[in-house]
Amino acid sequence: MKEKTTSFRQVLPVATVSWSGALLEWLDFYTYAILAKVLASIYFPSHDPIASLLAAFAALAIGFLFRPLGALMFGKIGDQYGRKIAFLTAITMMMLGTLGIAVLPGYASIGVLASIGIFLLRIIQGLALGGGYGAAITYLGEFTPDRVRGLVTGFLFTTPAFGMAIAGNLASLFQGYFGIELFKSYGWRWCFVVAGLIVFVVALIIHIFYKETPIFTTLKQIRRVTSAPIKELFTNKHYLWLFLLAWIGVIGAHGPIWYTNQLYVSYFMQDNGLPAGDAGKILAYATYVVLWTYLFFGWLSDKIGRKPVLIFGIYANALIFPLIFYVMKGYFNPPDYTALFLLTAVLTFMNGIGYSGAMSAMLLELFPSRIRTTAVGFTYNMGYGVFGGLTPFMITAFFKLTGNQYLSIILWSTCLPMIMGLLYLIKGWETKGKTLWEELSAEKFAKPALILPASTTIGEAMKKMKIEGQRVGIVSENHKYLGIVEERQLLGALVGGHTLNTPLQKVTLPIEAVEHKARIIDAVVIINQQGLKGIAVVDEDAKITGVIEPRYVFNEVAIINASMKKPFTERIKVDEFMSKPITVEDSTKLRDVAKILVQTNVGFLPVISKETGKIVGVISEKDLMGDLCCDEANLEKPVKEFMIKDVISVTPESSLKEALEKFINNNIRHLPVVKDLRVIGVISVKDALKVV
Repeated sequence: MKEKTTSFRQVLPVATVSWSGALLEWLDFYTYAILAKVLASIYFPSHDPIASLLAAFAALAIGFLFRPLGALMFGKIGDQYGRKIAFLTAITMMMLGTLGIAVLPGYASIGVLASIGIFLLRIIQGLALGGGYGAAITYLGEFTPDRVRGLVTGFLFTTPAFGMAIAGNLASLFQGYFGIELFKSYGWRWCFVVAGLIVFVVALIIHIFYKETPIFTTLKQIRRVTSAPIKELFTNKHYLWLFLLAWIGVIGAHGPIWYTNQLYVSYFMQDNGLPAGDAGKILAYATYVVLWTYLFFGWLSDKIGRKPVLIFGIYANALIFPLIFYVMKGYFNPPDYTALFLLTAVLTFMNGIGYSGAMSAMLLELFPSRIRTTAVGFTYNMGYGVFGGLTPFMITAFFKLTGNQYLSIILWSTCLPMIMGLLYLIKGWETKGKTLWEELSAEKFAKPALILPASTTIGEAMKKMKIEGQRVGIVSENHKYLGIVEERQLLGALVGGHTLNTPLQKVTLPIEAVEHKARIIDAVVIINQQGLKGIAVVDEDAKITGVIEPRYVFNEVAIINASMKKPFTERIKVDEFMSKPITVEDSTKLRDVAKILVQTNVGFLPVISKETGKIVGVISEKDLMGDLCCDEANLEKPVKEFMIKDVISVTPESSLKEALEKFINNNIRHLPVVKDLRVIGVISVKDALKVV
């Protein structure tokens, strides 16, 4: 079975809804940013305009500063309960924050409570955006084929700029409808109403029509979902280094660049005499005409690699700021809208190089699946939420200190990114070519295989499997894979007419092997569908590289050990989940015991006394492999000569915890349930795992 791939057509619906959800989150969040100067007088009135503006920018910044916390909150949800749930919850939370701002009375009505209210609602928005965007990147990225990851996830990177552009257009639209004075009085509220209500529709669509990502579904099915992604991110030294590299060297370096290109340039135009509506319109149109760059440079990174695109995006962009802002100052008096549009478009074009699908692809490829939502969201929001979100505040603060706005821009938006980018330039590596399924591929779960030549006899195979503790043997001929043999199948062959001297080629199951790069979930599906105990793994040349067994894939031992520490296992009693027993009498011949195992498809039988009906021993198919491998005459002997007489059992009143402890301490997979020395049930590791 070859590695499965996803078509672009299959990804398109997911990309559409992910894009829509992310876009509306940014629209809601940036509506405040676009209207910050208007809201400054509503919620932070002051005799000093710069002080009032700083307060408004502080409320803007606090939303950004809470984004990393939101990334951790919703990252934990995404890594523990699902990417879809995290994305949906964050969108809903954003809607509540946005509508809250729409109806919040101003300072003139409720005094300082209005200022506090704005800060609280911005915190809600910041938490929502911090969690939602990281979840959106992960949600879409885990559906996307490796070969077009930069291109497809680049769609998401159009949403911040597009969201800000739409926010600017909304402001311009309502300002034109109400007029400047009425817009400043109450018309601005309609921007928040529209932005908030549209989110509800998209959230409803995601909830009803869209499913969980295949990678998280696999993690859940094979019990590899982490319960502590935040702890893993910060205590695992390798994961922590990955975070620091991406945060400081890439995302943090590009944070001031993005917000200078897509936000501060609008304030710069307003500070030089342009009305807020006109500045917003110029920025909106300059953004629209270059949205294709977010996809193009993502596509380019799919061809030449993530690192060259990202490095160029940081350094070229940082170096062009001094030129653009210097030239721009000459076109405000009188305003030359064409020149201002072209200069702004240069900035938005340069922005699309680094802030493109190259960045999202790099983040997705950098972090492992089990902590991906947390790591991607936190890294992204620490970079853009902290270094980026502080841009208007820091440039304004530098301006207040130096009295030179141009110098303030260079210090924050040129010097700082170039210094931070050195970490990625020197220590970063290329991630292109890494599959997101790499840690969930068949080769990662394969164990060393017992390879048996096709000429091996049944008796020899049974002996080797018993000695090496293997439940599955891989049969080959001339180094080519033929199929598998299993314990129960070999026992069935013996009682079905074959002898110990029968070569394996006559009884081999021709089960298709899985390629080492195939998804582990595809291997598990075959195992479950065909009721196998294992499946062979081969490389591109059909050479056997290992075997996959469900007990290792499903992490049984780790799950049992973890479950024993949970209080609920002490409350659940064995009689709540035990199975009806199949027993044999102690006088039963081994041939008939083997037949019962094969026909009933069980691997364990309690043995009872023919005279008393009480338990006297147990026997498993693994025991029979050793009992029958060397002497075919044993088939006609009674089971009492071979059974294990030192029986380990539980009672109906025993707790699940007691049963789990006996499984682990005695390295067994079945336990008879005994009352007054009579077998009333059987439990297995599988039964227990269904409960926990």
